[in-house]
Amino acid sequence: MIRTITPAVAAGLALATAAPALADHHEETKAEVVERNEKGHATKVKVGEYVYAVCTPESQDSCINPREAGLNFGSTPLDHWPGAPASGLTAQEKMRTAEENAAAKAEAEAAEQAPVAEAAE
Repeated sequence: MIRTITPAVAAGLALATAAPALADHHEETKAEVVERNEKGHATKVKVGEYVYAVCTPESQDSCINPREAGLNFGSTPLDHWPGAPASGLTAQEKMRTAEENAAAKAEAEAAEQAPVAEAAE
């Protein structure tokens, strides 16, 4: 019994001491611009020992997000959940906030139930 517990305790202690170090990895990315385009936007950055292409609307594979690289352009993360996956939204719905989408959905549901309520009377 002790032979079974001892390795489990050792593994638990090893995990407990390593976990705080893993959880505290929230460093900002320090990128050095190594190449710019004709508009002056960075096209390649160096992070550590590696050089990465910077993502653009035309190139989104095998690249780094400009904001993630510490650059001041590119897509910004949403500050809210739009209420549905983007694939399920119309173009007009994608331009509205979550609150506006919820209000529009409530209006549509109320409009659908109004004829049902009138027919029941």
